[in-house]
Amino acid sequence: MADVKAKISTTTSSGPQQVSVTVPAQTATAANKLRNMLDVNTAVLADGSILQYDSATDKFVTRTDISTTTGSLSLNGGVF
Repeated sequence: MADVKAKISTTTSSGPQQVSVTVPAQTATAANKLRNMLDVNTAVLADGSILQYDSATDKFVTRTDISTTTGSLSLNGGVF
């Protein structure tokens, strides 16, 4: 979320007694989808697609297969 800035000014010597800032609640919008992010290319979107980083374009791309140009591929699903 962006920084919230406020300037409070008053013409009385006692100043404001209470100040409140309301931040709008986030709602699900198109900007909250992976396909709308600038570093994600979803030109080919199909069931079962995965995200794979492409260093040539500096973006994540959707694929239905895993490919590599380095000749080796290692998958680590983590520890659960």
